Order: sequence, then C-alpha cells, then structure tokens
Amino acid sequence: MIDKQILNNINVLYAEDESIIQEGIKETLNLFGINVICAQNGQEGLELFKESNNKIDLILTDIKMPKLDGLGMIEKIREINRDIPIIITTAHQETSYLMQSIELNIDAYVLKPINIYKLEETLIKAIEPSILKKKLIEKNKKLEIEIAKNEEKQKIMEAQSRFAAMGEMISMIAHQWRQPLASIGTASFNLKYKLLSGKFDLTTKEGREEQAEFFTGKLDEIEFYVQNLTTTIDDFRNFYKTDKTIVKTTIDKSINSSLKILQKDLETNDIEIKLNLNSKNIINIYENEIIHVFINIIKNAQDKFLEKKIKNAVLEITTKDLDDGIEIEIYDNGGAFEKDNLDVIFEPYFSTKKEKNGTGIGLYMSKIIIEKNHNGKIAAKNINEGVSFNIILHSMI
Repeated sequence: MIDKQILNNINVLYAEDESIIQEGIKETLNLFGINVICAQNGQEGLELFKESNNKIDLILTDIKMPKLDGLGMIEKIREINRDIPIIITTAHQETSYLMQSIELNIDAYVLKPINIYKLEETLIKAIEPSILKKKLIEKNKKLEIEIAKNEEKQKIMEAQSRFAAMGEMISMIAHQWRQPLASIGTASFNLKYKLLSGKFDLTTKEGREEQAEFFTGKLDEIEFYVQNLTTTIDDFRNFYKTDKTIVKTTIDKSINSSLKILQKDLETNDIEIKLNLNSKNIINIYENEIIHVFINIIKNAQDKFLEKKIKNAVLEITTKDLDDGIEIEIYDNGGAFEKDNLDVIFEPYFSTKKEKNGTGIGLYMSKIIIEKNHNGKIAAKNINEGVSFNIILHSMI
C-alpha cells in the first residue's frame, strides 16, 4: 500500500450539483493536498475534462445531476479515456445504477453521507494503480534510454574493435606483400637490365629464342606474384565484409581461413601451430564474425609470446563434434593469466598488454559475438603454464 502522500498534488474533477456538499468535500480534499476542479453537473464536468488536456488524475462524481447525470458523463469520458480512475458518490443503491456503473468500469463507490476517512482511503486505493502505472512507464522510458545508450556504446566498441583489427590486418598485408613486391621488383630489374645491356644476340635465332624464354619466364614470375597479392587482398576483403549472412560450414574451414590470414605473421615470429581439427558437423554461423574471434585470440597469444620473449612458442587448436554442436579449444604456452585477471579478461577496455599496446575490446567483442550473436559459450582457464580458450557453438536455426 502506498502512503497518503500519494494524494499530494493530484487533480480531481468533482461533479456535484448540491453546492453545500460540493464546498464541504472540496475543502476536505484540499486538506489532503488534492487540487479540486468542480462541476455543477455532468455536462459541465465533461467539458472541463475535455479542456483539461489529460491533466485530471481522478474523477469523483454524483450520479443524479441535471443536464447530464453522472453515469452519462462517465460514459462519454470512457470514450475518451478508458483508464482514468472514477469514484461514484450516491445515496441511491438501486440495482440498475450499480449494474450500469459496473459496465462503465467504475473503481469504487462512496455512499452519502460521505465518511471523510473512508473517502480518503477510497481515493488512495483508486489512484494507486494509475500512479504505479505512470511510474512504471517513466521507469520503462528511462530503461529504454539506457538500453539505447548501451546499444550505441556497443556499436562504438564494435567499430573500435574492427578498427583495431584493421590496423593489425594492414600490418599483416604489408608484411605479406613485402616479399612478392620485392620479387616483382627483382624480375622487373632483370628484364630491364637484360634488355638494355644487349645480353641477347637478336641477330640470331638462338639469341631471339633465348630472350623470349627469359622474358616469358620473368613475366610468368611477375604474374604469379601479382596473383599472390590479389589473393591476399581477397582474403582480407572477405574478412571485412559487413553483411551478416549466416553460412553453413564446418568450423575447421573457418579456422583455416583465420590461419591463412595470419600465416606469414606467425611464421615470421617462429610460432608453431599444432592443429587437431576433428570437427565434421555442419553448423550455421556468421563466418566473418567467428573468424574475427579466432584472429583476436590468436593475435593476443602472438603478442604475449613477443612481449614475454617466449622460446618454442606453440599455439594448439583442437576441434571436436558434440551432440548438438561443436567445441573449439585454443591453447598457447605463453604463460598463465594472473588469477584476478582471469575473471575480468572479457570485460570491456580491460587489457593485460603493456600501455598503448592493447585496446581491451578484442576479447569483449569476442564474447559478444559468441554468446549474444551465436548463443554459444566462451571461457578461459590457465592450464600447463599457458592459457586455454574454450568455445562452444550450437547450430543456429
């Protein structure tokens, strides 16, 4: 039960044709802190209600009044507002009045002569659901605002995560392009050098054939390296597609796609990859998002290897089928997390990397992708002087 303060500053439309009763009740209601708008009959009450612009909180009305009686007024008001609390005051107890008022969804009755204390209790009971509903609507509006803010915050984090990953990807593209570009440059130089130095005797058939063979070989090399560059761009472009299309695939295929993107970087840093890929189940996933998760975890392990200068760095990836999905285990021997950190590594903006080397959103976004977008599970634990990430995915319908 809400206390009596609920009546403070509510607006009551009071329709009563007997002036003495009206003045007495109005004075009493004012003592309760209620603002009273008085009407001498149902027609006046209806007009006041229409003019109030929904600022009336409760209606208190007599039944028998001139021009338009209380029930007639209530019937018209119910066409405008079906929920406003209405209390009837009457000295009449005829069954016909009671049945009519029930059909008009009356909240309470107060018999004349009016008991002031009973009236106060009746007002509180009648207005309570309306007040609670208003408070609930206000809370829901605040909640909707907070939800919108959180959704916007998550979009920002997703963008930050993608930009951070993009920076790493650009670095990897540059690394993977370095060798093919160098080879193209060497082949181009050799072609130019041979052409300008007159190494081939073009006056003889043998010289022309030798030149053609040399040029064809070098051009084939250049074509091969250009194709290598194109493939690299396609791999990264596919990863950064923003469309959220569900793909039917095996998780092993997605893991191999992730490793293909990271391959040169892992090889350069002498990180051994051990694969135990045994999953055959076909599952429905947002493949680019899942690849993003794998890249996040693998890149975190790589950064840890480099930061701690781990020798014989090993990254082991294991997959297996479950009755209703698949399980992925990604283990690295780059050292365990501190116990306190293990509980918060998936929190936004938490990072174990040295200052400015980590955004702290990679693992947070990985958790969002796995648990929210795929209804799966992701967890981490210390094991064998390293860390193991466990991912469970179910086939989404």
